[in-house]
Amino acid sequence: MLAVSEVLFVPKVWPAIGTRHRIFVAVVVVLPYLFLYASVVSTSAITVENHAQQMRLYPYDRILFHPGLTCRTCLLLKPARSKHCSLCNVCVGRHDHHCIWLKNCVGANNYRYFLALLISVSILLMYGAYLGYTILDGVLQEQIFPGSRGSPYQRHWSSGEGWSVYLQFWALAIAEDLRIGGVFLLAMLTTPLPSTFFLYHLYLIWSGMTTNESAKWADWRDDINDGLVFKAKRTQIYGKPLGGNAEPDISWPVDCDQTLVFTNGEPPKFGCLPSIGLNTIIQPSNPDAPTDPSWTKVRGLRDVVNVYDLGFWKNLRDAVRVL
Repeated sequence: MLAVSEVLFVPKVWPAIGTRHRIFVAVVVVLPYLFLYASVVSTSAITVENHAQQMRLYPYDRILFHPGLTCRTCLLLKPARSKHCSLCNVCVGRHDHHCIWLKNCVGANNYRYFLALLISVSILLMYGAYLGYTILDGVLQEQIFPGSRGSPYQRHWSSGEGWSVYLQFWALAIAEDLRIGGVFLLAMLTTPLPSTFFLYHLYLIWSGMTTNESAKWADWRDDINDGLVFKAKRTQIYGKPLGGNAEPDISWPVDCDQTLVFTNGEPPKFGCLPSIGLNTIIQPSNPDAPTDPSWTKVRGLRDVVNVYDLGFWKNLRDAVRVL
């Protein structure tokens, strides 16, 4: 759809625009295809060769991601912030989402290209809508007030007109030149789609999340609202890190000493056994066992630290870095 619109629109408006606009048109038309290609051919797959590097990128928060878990398909330990994609049939580092338009997962190695694709498409559509509006508005001005175009003393054709008359004139202008008018309408109507998607990803970067992690936090929020979630220091519950290949020692600027579990609403008791990777516990068989004060009820997500949130600029650098 984008390519057909460009074939219809660009040759038609080319004679009516100046040199600066022609240069800008050439740039904004090419960039989306370059970033699309880069997003498709770049892979964030975790392989045997890069597995050790992937394991050292992020710590396990013991909330969304747990150490010691092996992917049943890839037969590799799952690094923090990774996910196995059943469509790509690989584990993906810093998995964001599988994009059906790219037929590829958006992850650590192509997230920057994906963001650039959203920005470039948004600019292309906005610029196309601007050019279409400018040209059609000039045509209306010339038809209603011949010879007045560019004159500082002549009023604009729409001055003093009501909305119904204004829209009727625009409908006539679009119908008179469907190549420019049709693409102008299409660009104007579709601009919010990539722009809103880009703003959503800016929000995710600001929050220190991926799309995959956002869904996981939404599940936690629902359990917290139901009063089922308790928090404790991970060092008190799990002791020392597993170490070795399962949980490499990583220097991280945000304190990771926390873990969450969800229960049936009853606080964990002394002797409870946390289930690694499931965020659940097995309560002791003695129903009279005292409550373990290490655990406190979580009242809201504000009580939980997202260890992957380093602040907007550091999150942005982390999201677009080259691995």
